[in-house]
Amino acid sequence: MLLAAPHLIHPDWLLDTSPERFAGARAAADGPRRPPTADVAANGIGYGAADGAGRNAVPFATATPIAPAVAGRLAAAVGTLGARLVFACPVAPERANERAMTIPADGARIHAALQELGTPEALLVPPDLSAALLTTSAGFAVAAGPRTFVAVVAGTDVRTARRSFGEYALASAGSPAVLEVASYYGCALSGRSWRPAWLAWSHGADVPPGSGIGSQLAAMRQFVAGRLGAADFVRLVRAARQQEMWAGERAIGPLAAALDTICWALDGYTPPGGGRPGVYGQYDPSELRAAVSVALRDV
Repeated sequence: MLLAAPHLIHPDWLLDTSPERFAGARAAADGPRRPPTADVAANGIGYGAADGAGRNAVPFATATPIAPAVAGRLAAAVGTLGARLVFACPVAPERANERAMTIPADGARIHAALQELGTPEALLVPPDLSAALLTTSAGFAVAAGPRTFVAVVAGTDVRTARRSFGEYALASAGSPAVLEVASYYGCALSGRSWRPAWLAWSHGADVPPGSGIGSQLAAMRQFVAGRLGAADFVRLVRAARQQEMWAGERAIGPLAAALDTICWALDGYTPPGGGRPGVYGQYDPSELRAAVSVALRDV
């Protein structure tokens, strides 16, 4: 599971990657060369470079193992750095002592080498460690380095890639790990100032299925239609509410009012045999269904 391997979620583990791991491959590729200085260990992969500006790390959805098209984009991206080789190694802690493979910067050869590694969780870097591609077994990869490199690997500009991964995370809301990845890399789920407007909805028709608010609306409709019992409705809505808060979703206008009404109704809901029916502020199952039906009229 991805959550059992936090080194695949947060790039901080790159700070502990020993430069010597790549030394053998680099020496074989272009002769003896001094290993990277402490800048790499102190500042992360590529951040010891003199220009230092425009560095990014962006996740993007991709097949597992990565498709030949992604390997081809990586080869093209490495070319933008003026490199002709790629080093690749598995990232599993138990394989930390393995030397990196040396691969010509060719899409077909990169793809074949990744198959040869025997794991979808791998790190690929150019010889100067100025950029990286981290592949995972969870349906996404992370491109890190200069903006041009990241854009070529991800197949789009950095801002669009982040927004797209945010949408992918919402659609994959059953996976907390993917939401954590989106939040960590600032993919419209971390509260950054440029958060796009699609995370704030005023009407039910605007809400994407699979989001936290979308799941609440789906449960409300099923409950009113009689396809969901009161106990299951309460459980699903509360779980979806947690998802909404985790993802940073917001309801505004009529939708916010309707969801607030449901929250109050749930607070006052009394399951059969669990309280005194008829007491003001308490709802039995039929009254809860009626309250939900009224709330749905406004969204």
